[in-house]
Amino acid sequence: NMADSNEGQSVLLSRIALNDNKAGMEGLDRDKINKIILETSKGSRFYENELKKEHQVNQRIEKMLRYKAKVTEQQIQKAQGEVEKLTAELERGRELGRVMVHVDMDAFYAAVEMRDCPELKEKPMAVGSMSMLSTSNYHARRYGVRAAMPGFIAKKLCPNLVIVPLNFDKYRAVSEQVREIFADYDPQFLPMSLDEAYLDITDHLEQRQHWPESMRTYHISGTKTEGEVGAETDTLSPVLFEDSPSASPTFPGVDGKVEVFGTNSEEAVREMRFRIEQKTSLTASAGIAPNMMLAKVCSDKNKPNGQYRIPNERQAVMDFIQDLPVRKVSGIGKVTEKMLAALDIISCAQLGQQMAILSLLFSETSWHHFLQISLGLGSTHIERDAERKSMSTERTFGEMSDSEEQYSLCRELCHDLAKDLQKEGLKGKTITLKLKNVNFEVKTKAFTLQCAICTEEEIFAAAKDLLKAEIDNVSPQPLRLRLMGVRVSSFISTDTKRPQQKSIVGFLKIASDSSSSTQPPRVLFRPEEGSVSDSSVSSLKQQSETRSPSIVGEIPRLVIKLGNESEAQSSDMPQCFTCPVCFNEMKTTDLRVFNQHIDECLKGSAVDDGSRFMDVGQDVLATKPVFEDGADSDFMTPFFKRFTNMNKRRSLVHDEAISVTDSGSKALKQTFSHDAVIMKDANVKISTLTCPVCNQAQDTDDLTLFNRHVDMCLNQEMLLEFREAGPPCGQSVTVLLGKAKGQCF
Repeated sequence: NMADSNEGQSVLLSRIALNDNKAGMEGLDRDKINKIILETSKGSRFYENELKKEHQVNQRIEKMLRYKAKVTEQQIQKAQGEVEKLTAELERGRELGRVMVHVDMDAFYAAVEMRDCPELKEKPMAVGSMSMLSTSNYHARRYGVRAAMPGFIAKKLCPNLVIVPLNFDKYRAVSEQVREIFADYDPQFLPMSLDEAYLDITDHLEQRQHWPESMRTYHISGTKTEGEVGAETDTLSPVLFEDSPSASPTFPGVDGKVEVFGTNSEEAVREMRFRIEQKTSLTASAGIAPNMMLAKVCSDKNKPNGQYRIPNERQAVMDFIQDLPVRKVSGIGKVTEKMLAALDIISCAQLGQQMAILSLLFSETSWHHFLQISLGLGSTHIERDAERKSMSTERTFGEMSDSEEQYSLCRELCHDLAKDLQKEGLKGKTITLKLKNVNFEVKTKAFTLQCAICTEEEIFAAAKDLLKAEIDNVSPQPLRLRLMGVRVSSFISTDTKRPQQKSIVGFLKIASDSSSSTQPPRVLFRPEEGSVSDSSVSSLKQQSETRSPSIVGEIPRLVIKLGNESEAQSSDMPQCFTCPVCFNEMKTTDLRVFNQHIDECLKGSAVDDGSRFMDVGQDVLATKPVFEDGADSDFMTPFFKRFTNMNKRRSLVHDEAISVTDSGSKALKQTFSHDAVIMKDANVKISTLTCPVCNQAQDTDDLTLFNRHVDMCLNQEMLLEFREAGPPCGQSVTVLLGKAKGQCF
């Protein structure tokens, strides 16, 4: 039992043992700290969960070593050939012409709190909660307290530790100040979080070579006077740590009041850090290198309040990489570190030496990444406009079992997420709820909606249902949580941000655009002068995701816009029409001639010789050919109400005119559209209207009643768009299939 206990202790310590890679944690008594961590954790759910994870990692290592033992020399030689081939390719693509910078604020959250509360400067303090710490100052790091450590363990390591709750509003405000400075050196810098960013200062350095000294000179705020040399001032950065490379740097200049910076990369970055300190009273560290991977490593080299540069030379890069521990490289965590250690790989030089066997033991993605690390290669291009895939927010807390509290927290998360989405103008269709129970088991449940959303109520409606399902799943026991998160993904692109169900105004705009386009999908034309009263006509459209490929060849509808006498004479009236059947332009503005041409085209294409389009005098007729029954006609549903006679043949005929009139105006005859068609066969008269939104037949030919039904089906977003962009109330708007004159939203 004692042996098992010791074995379990050694196994666990490799996972929860102190990670002293953070700046300010060098030279600590690891054995003492690890013993406290173990004693504090033992028996907790955290301990049991970490033990389970460690066991899983050990199983992976055992499996890897068993496979390695079976690898033959021939396999290794073949793998070595592949490695050498890829190495040569990577070397040919090595770029040393860019100057990349990684800037990282020193103990950012803690530094902000110490700046605003000076009495914390000399005390060990951390920011976070008893559940989890976000960061700690350098006094606390001397005790082994660091970020991502539970607060209750930190308190055991440092009983006098002061834990300050997070204040993200404050941190965001300071971060914006820092980013304003970043933008002066690289307008397209890449922020990674509130306290760090990547910059490409190559272009800035080229411009800087021609700058006069006056553009590189900055006044020192809070400068010490001659009688106050050595005295601390509140305007300078707080002392966050002891024996730092430059805790409160003094910048030489004329009478100690100004600082003149040079033109090279190191001087430019030093100037940037100086400006950050002068503006925020906070310090930053930076790394300068030929690529982003190396710049990230370099920024930690002289922390805090320092900088480090790797020259843009291949040999300098390789020299730097040789003794670099693999754990220092971004992307290699404690699991990968342990798996590599099982293969006696500790440094990046050893990583390169065993690349052949690594290519056989790890995935292609992993060993390619290892090879790039061993060569000191990284990205030299900042993805400035990379498309965001998702946005989320989550919160860790003590045990929460009350369902009302859980629903309340869920709403708070949805509120925060909605604000962030609306700030960036994003809408998404997939809502994901992330839950971690008290046993550290993580579950994610997702639900995809029909349309994209971004408001608090819409997000909460979906997230609440997902949460309720989990609560019901464990009922009658309570759902015991320690973390909850909400994520929105499946963002619509900028080209599809409009709702799929087209709005009335949006459809009118499409019709207007198509009149001047050389493309034939939609045709805009106007009736003869004086033919119709003061009304506008448009049609409703609903997109169908299940349309047959045969729709590619279908004849587009005619979108008719009716105007009054003055509109007909306006300068924007089209000078010619495009036939929707043969797509030829008609050099005429005479609608009678144009409609006769359409009739002739339809007789020879989609309509039987026996089908005739009846002349209705001044009426404007837009038609859609109707096809034979069969698989290829499925695309017409749900837009068409199908009618057949005894011979299963269809004919489309003009129904009796339905008028929408007012006093002194001429009748507007009922017209046909793709979205709702009045049909009858050769023997039976039918006047049923089909709603283009819900696809349900309406047993009425009263356009006023029909339009009320359509209004109820239209979603609120479309109505809002119409209200904002449509004609003012009182102006008549007539929708094809009937917006009664005088009605408005």
